[in-house]
Amino acid sequence: MGRIFSDKLIDKVFPVDKSAGVSTYDTIRSFKKLFKVKKIGHAGTLDPPAMGLVLLLTGEATKLSNYLMDLPKTYVADIKLGEKTDTQDATGKITETAEWGHVTTENIERIIPTLIGKREQVPPMYSALKHKGTPLYVLARQGQQVEREPREVEMYKVDLIDVDLPYFRIEVDCSRGLYLRVLAEEIGAELGVPSHLGSLVRTRIGHFGLESATPDNELGSLIDQENPGYSLSGALEHIPEIYLTPSQEAGLSNGIAPKIPPTTITSLPPVGSLVRLVHDGGRLGAIGEVAPAGFVQIRRVFKDQGAAGSGSR
Repeated sequence: MGRIFSDKLIDKVFPVDKSAGVSTYDTIRSFKKLFKVKKIGHAGTLDPPAMGLVLLLTGEATKLSNYLMDLPKTYVADIKLGEKTDTQDATGKITETAEWGHVTTENIERIIPTLIGKREQVPPMYSALKHKGTPLYVLARQGQQVEREPREVEMYKVDLIDVDLPYFRIEVDCSRGLYLRVLAEEIGAELGVPSHLGSLVRTRIGHFGLESATPDNELGSLIDQENPGYSLSGALEHIPEIYLTPSQEAGLSNGIAPKIPPTTITSLPPVGSLVRLVHDGGRLGAIGEVAPAGFVQIRRVFKDQGAAGSGSR
């Protein structure tokens, strides 16, 4: 059976539940094997051992990648005390062990609140970040270590949800760029014992939840859904929308940025905020940035998404 082409699968964002043991790119390859799509991408990867939510983007939706990557994430992580590994997770070789029996639930509960807020974190060697064009994990497997600049990350909320020592489970709401394998090791250091990340599940990316994701082994079911995935505008529901008038639509098609009438300027987001410029019928025309005096500067223009651009979530 050949690959299937359908307009309803183009220019969409698809939340997918990735299983353990496959990479995000394996999931993309599975999608391409089932369906004829010219362009497909993602809005952030998960390591192969990790499970949970990834966003696949087709057609014009590939232009949304950075806007979706910046959304806050939620993870559920199991951390094991008493063992440190070379990969900082359960797939690596144990490099250090120590007694953990003195650690109590109360010790962990005292540390959890201190994790909330901004902090600097050095990215791990076992990551997809690149050094001179080569992914760090490739260099790590060759036994190499390279200098990595610390990056600012933020944790908005951290909850301790289960303790069964030497394991405990936390749920973390965080910014883009946080590495849970590094956090697992950092928590162990605060407790005075080696530690590593056990299992990891990403349950949320902004307004996208794992509960609405399609399992990666059931991607073929998308073709049977009346309106699968999210339209471009629906995927950006976190960005305020402005519906274009017919004259503004005509101007936008000629590269002219819209000016918002003075009577509605007070309802605009603050200067510097992003806005969705939406055509009649719900199709996303552009992403703009609010400028002074009611002007909107165009940041990204989108081609006509046709039938796939309307009526979606």
